[in-house]
Amino acid sequence: MFLLSRLIQGFTSASLAISLYVMIVEEFDDNELGSALGIVSSAGYVGMLIAPSFMGFVIYLLNWELAFLILIPIIAILLILLNKIDYEWITEKRPIDNKGSLIYILLMILFSYGMTTLDDIGIIFLVICLIFLVIFIKVERSVPEPIFNFKLVRNVKYVIGNYAAMATYFTTTITITALSLHLQYVLDIEEYIVGMVLIIAPIIMIGMSGFSGRLSNRIDPRLISGVAMMFLCISSIIFFFLDFIPFNFILVACALQGAGNGLFSAPNNKYVLTLVEERDLPDASSVLSTSKEFGKILSAGIFTLILAVFIGNNDLGPEHLDPLLIQSTNVMMFICILVTFSATVLLFYSKYKYDHDPNEEVVRFFKSIAPKWAKKRMDDQYED
Repeated sequence: MFLLSRLIQGFTSASLAISLYVMIVEEFDDNELGSALGIVSSAGYVGMLIAPSFMGFVIYLLNWELAFLILIPIIAILLILLNKIDYEWITEKRPIDNKGSLIYILLMILFSYGMTTLDDIGIIFLVICLIFLVIFIKVERSVPEPIFNFKLVRNVKYVIGNYAAMATYFTTTITITALSLHLQYVLDIEEYIVGMVLIIAPIIMIGMSGFSGRLSNRIDPRLISGVAMMFLCISSIIFFFLDFIPFNFILVACALQGAGNGLFSAPNNKYVLTLVEERDLPDASSVLSTSKEFGKILSAGIFTLILAVFIGNNDLGPEHLDPLLIQSTNVMMFICILVTFSATVLLFYSKYKYDHDPNEEVVRFFKSIAPKWAKKRMDDQYED
């Protein structure tokens, strides 16, 4: 019953996330879209900030069952508010790819389970997942209206935006887990202090999201997202030296991560969703949400594998846990550095490569000193 309820919860959350992006992009013009996405992101971060503390308070005073029942009046209020909206956001109606949808669901279930267990059964699931992936690609290419629109991935800028979203969730999700383990088991810090440390990032994210949304109305979202990714990369570098740095540096890294996430979310969402035509907006929204969830699952799977390699069957105690956990965290943070650095480079490259107006004086200078074959290539590159 619990697994069934979680399945329903995941289905509704995914539907809400995809529909929300579509409604916002359809409702607001380009001058207001960034601000709207920033407000929505801030509201989401407020929920992330309040929910753990509030539910912990409910569980402590009452019991864990009531933590779920309290959601009922909140959902009822939400339904009442939604019912007052007399306008519907409808894109072009297209047939549903039932076969592709079923294969895709099985594919994601196999991938999620395989990446988060990585035992013998998990590896078998991943192998089956690869087989389903090949079948899925063949099926989707043979239907007129596929559940996954492969035409979208032909747009390099769109792929870079989704990769950056994946990189953000990849880094943030596993950093919270690794930092929590390090603070509790290595530094032996009490749980309530750990909670106060981890809450730094969401607080900053709330303030930065609205600001970044408004900023994306005036500055290219890729530049804002690139700077945000730099913050995440720097925070990952600090966390890489987690065992050597003073506690104050950990707080700084948490603040940088919060600033990076807050700056990144709204501009990147705007950038990705405005690259496609209106009829492809639901597909683009679903792929963007999938990229974020893929980042979470992938990072959890990789960290699980790293822990299995370093800790394995060792008895968990100070003589084993501390150094092995530190080594595992270092490896994971190094991977996060590579992922965020690559996303930073790609975002700035996307801006320079596809929307860069060359300086004519610089071009003329290099033409004057370049050999003939290089001049010909420059003429081909910069011709109108």
